[in-house]
Amino acid sequence: MRHHGAEPQPVKLPAHFVSLGPTIGLKANGAVSNLSFTAFGLSTMLHELRTGRYDVVHIHEPVAPLIGWVAADRARLPLVGTFHTHSDKPLPNGIANILGARRVLGRLHVRIAVSEAAAWTGRRWFGGEYRIIPNGVHVDPQRGLRVRARRPGDRLRIVFVGQPVERKGLTVLLHAFGLLQGDMPIDLVMIGPSPADLPSTVRSRPGVHALGKVDDRTKYRELERADVLCAPSLGGESFGMVLTEAFAAGRPVVASDIAGYRDVVRDGVTGVLVPPSDAQALAKALRNLWAQPPQLASMGRAAAADAERFAWPGVAARVLDAYHDAIAARNERSVPRLRIKRVWSPVPARA
Repeated sequence: MRHHGAEPQPVKLPAHFVSLGPTIGLKANGAVSNLSFTAFGLSTMLHELRTGRYDVVHIHEPVAPLIGWVAADRARLPLVGTFHTHSDKPLPNGIANILGARRVLGRLHVRIAVSEAAAWTGRRWFGGEYRIIPNGVHVDPQRGLRVRARRPGDRLRIVFVGQPVERKGLTVLLHAFGLLQGDMPIDLVMIGPSPADLPSTVRSRPGVHALGKVDDRTKYRELERADVLCAPSLGGESFGMVLTEAFAAGRPVVASDIAGYRDVVRDGVTGVLVPPSDAQALAKALRNLWAQPPQLASMGRAAAADAERFAWPGVAARVLDAYHDAIAARNERSVPRLRIKRVWSPVPARA
C-alpha cells in the first residue's frame, strides 16, 4: 500500500491473518481511502468465507467497493456491517443505489454506525436501522492521569494528527498558528504531514515540527507531551478516532463544531468546539486555554474520564452482542415459510 508516497510500515502479522494483497489509494469524501480491487483479493476472500467455518462475518464499510460490497452480496453467513462515513453528497450515494446498494445492504443482519452522524448517512441514503457503537480505544488509566503541570506563560504545545488533505483543515490550523505566534510562546507538532507537505514559508518558522507518518508508539508519546490536540476538520468526519486517543492520553481537544465531532467532544468540558474554517475562532480558543492553565488541566482530567465511554472492553461487549443478534436473525430468516393451500368445499345448504 502506498499513501502519499510513504512506504508501508513493517508489521508482524499473526498466523491467522489472511492477506488480500495490496490496496490502491483513491480520493473520496475529501480524503484518501485505500481499497482493494484485485482479482487475487476477491478470490482469496471468497475462498476463505467458503472454507473458513466462520460463525459471523463483520464487514466494515460494506458499501465501499470492492471487498466489502462483494462480501455482503456473496457471503451466506450471519452478516454485521459497520458504517464509518458521514456524507451528505447525493451523487456518489445515488450512484451506489443505482448499482444496487440497498439490495446488497439488505442482506446485512445487523447494521452498526460509529456515531449518530454515520447513522444519519446510512438512514438518509440506504435506509435500515443502525445501532450506535463507537470506535474503541485502548485506555490506560495511568496515562490519563498524567496531566501536564503548566504555569501561566509556559509554551503551549499543540499536536495535529491527520492526513495532509484539505478536509482535515491543516491550512486553517497553520493560519491560526501564524496569528498566535507573535502573541504567545507556542509549538505545533504535526503527525501525518511531512515537511514537503507544508508551504516553504511555514517550514522555516520556529516551533513548527512536521513528523510525517509515525508508528503508534511515537503518536501516543507526542499526545502525552502535548497540551492540547487540535482537530480543525472542515467536514465529512463521522467520528474522529484521534479525538478519543487524545482523551485516553488525558489531553483535551480543540475541534471543529461539525457532525461526528459533536458526538465525541463535550464543549466546554472535554474540549472546545469552534466554527469550521474560522482561523480566528480557532486561535482565540487556543489562546484562552493557554492563558488559563487550571481550565486546561480540568479539561484534561475530564477527557481522561470520558475516554471510558470509548474503552475497548465496553465497545467489544456491544459488538459481541451484535454478533449474537446477527446469528439469531440469520437463523430466523432461514426458517422455511409454510406454504398453505386453502381448499374450499361448499357447505351443503340446510333444508
